[in-house]
Amino acid sequence: MFDQVIGQSGLAPIVLSLLGALLFLLVWFVVNRSSVKANQQVQLLTEIADQQRRQTELLEQLVKAQGQGSLENNDDDSAYSLKGFIPER
Repeated sequence: MFDQVIGQSGLAPIVLSLLGALLFLLVWFVVNRSSVKANQQVQLLTEIADQQRRQTELLEQLVKAQGQGSLENNDDDSAYSLKGFIPER
């Protein structure tokens, strides 16, 4: 009985290789899943950055349309300055 388990052509190498393959598949699944989630988060963050850029451009156009001139000339006026501007979400 022990000859079959411990021998050179026994079940132990086959079982160990199957367990190794299952462990590899489990690790690959976890890494692949986290990679997909990271890619989705990067895509969402780039979309948010684009939206914020467009909002900033629209705000600059609004300020210019109100006759206040360019934003560079109004750095002293805190109401129209966009430095340190954090949009609400």
